[in-house]
Amino acid sequence: MPVVQNQHTPDGILVFHQPLGTVARIFLAAAGVLALSVPHELLIRPGVPLFQWGLLPFWIIGIAAGLIGAVLLLAGVLGLTRTVTFDGAAREMFVDGNGSFGIGWRTRYKFADILELNVVEEAQREGSSRYALQAIVANASGPVEIDTFASEAEAIGAEARINAVMLGEEGM
Repeated sequence: MPVVQNQHTPDGILVFHQPLGTVARIFLAAAGVLALSVPHELLIRPGVPLFQWGLLPFWIIGIAAGLIGAVLLLAGVLGLTRTVTFDGAAREMFVDGNGSFGIGWRTRYKFADILELNVVEEAQREGSSRYALQAIVANASGPVEIDTFASEAEAIGAEARINAVMLGEEGM
C-alpha cells in the first residue's frame, strides 16, 4: 500500500492523497505492452501489403489497441494519483484520479448522499492488517474508498475529522 498523506486546510477542506503503488504500476505497464503488441501481430507480422481495403478492420482494431496500450503504458510508467477531497463550503466530496500525463477523471458526491462512513479491516497475508475508511454513498455502485491506514486509531481519527468537516465544525 502507498504511504498515505492527508491534509486539512483552515477553510474547511480535507484532502486525502493515494499514489498508485509499485505493483499496480507494473501491472499497468505490462498490460500496456501487451496491448501494444496487438498492432504488430495484426498488421506487421503477417507480411502482407498493409494498404488493402480488406485490412481496414485490422487497422481500426490495431489503432484502438495501440491507443489503449499507450495510455496503460503511460499510466504504469508515470503513475496515477487518487485524491479524495471533502469541501465543507461546497458541501461535496470529490474523488479525483489524476495522471501526470494529462488524463484524469472526477466524481462529485453531495454530503447529503453520503449515508455512512465505515472503517473496514483488510487482513494482509504478511504483516499487520490495514484499515480502509469507506463512504457508503447513495448514488455510487459500491462503497467509495477514502483512504487506507496502518492502525484502526488513525482511521477512526480520520473519520472524526471527516464528520467534523461534514457537520461544518471548525477548529479541528
